[in-house]
Amino acid sequence: MPIPPLPPKTSLQGLSFLITGSNAGLGYSTALLALQLGASPVYITARNASKGAKAVESLLADPVVKKKNPNAKVEIYDLDMARWESVLGFADKFIKDRQAKGEGLDIAILNAGIANITYEQAPTGNEMIVQVNHLSTALLSLLLLPLLEKSTTPKHTARLTIISSGMHTQRWGKLTECPPDNVNYLQQLNDKALFDGLERYGVSKMLIIFFVRQLAGRISPDKVIINNVCPGAIKTSINDRMPLWSWPLVWWIMRNGGTPEDGARAYIYGVAVAGKESQGQWSQCSQPKQYGDFVLSKEGQKMQEKEWKETMQVLEKVRPGISTPVS
Repeated sequence: MPIPPLPPKTSLQGLSFLITGSNAGLGYSTALLALQLGASPVYITARNASKGAKAVESLLADPVVKKKNPNAKVEIYDLDMARWESVLGFADKFIKDRQAKGEGLDIAILNAGIANITYEQAPTGNEMIVQVNHLSTALLSLLLLPLLEKSTTPKHTARLTIISSGMHTQRWGKLTECPPDNVNYLQQLNDKALFDGLERYGVSKMLIIFFVRQLAGRISPDKVIINNVCPGAIKTSINDRMPLWSWPLVWWIMRNGGTPEDGARAYIYGVAVAGKESQGQWSQCSQPKQYGDFVLSKEGQKMQEKEWKETMQVLEKVRPGISTPVS
């Protein structure tokens, strides 16, 4: 599905903008587009900030940025979504820096994600895809939420957009069935015997969608607009991890998929075009969409509530009290 151009008057003039996983690929292209639309300061993240320094130089050297946003500022932070201590450390430092400078945060896009074909355990003990795409993303959302709420003004409502995927619409066997109350679904996903890379990526995106729907139902869109965005099939390095049997799919994506620049427009749509009506909703290729059938089903709703509780239990152990404002 082609991603249409942004409306001509789309502007991020003077708005502060954070996007994670942004020293390359789709995240980098989104940071660049944000700068071209007037955003500043723009904050990007990388697992190693020193290696991401070239990204900062490249962003500020862009001819359009130099012409339209000559005083733009870009800062880079370390963030490794596989590690609890890195997520906590990033959020604490980022918020402390904003407070010290008397700044807020107008827009946050949580883009950092991973797709593994083989099983990998994160340093937290959790399966890596679930850790990065769901648990750490949920934790970072809650850590940034108070700063976003304080940044809302009569002229601009703060935004939190989390990147999802159309793969959540697929049914992944028993992993898209709500387990009994006595079975911990998240712990079950740490079982190597249950791992399938493509399936797990889709499940992780379903989990973060459940989280966004629950979170958005607890926060007024007058305070923070919270939504999900999917850019569709995009030619990025994430395709390099695909196995041999999936090469026909990879070939199709590389032939027909959008560019990172196309995907960046879908991201900016979520934070600059979609309004309060998008609270808790999902868009794909800059078009509002209905969630998959399972998410909208009674069983899906039951599982959504179960996974919210399980996720909060995990995050409470990482940062006690984190769930109190949204309980």
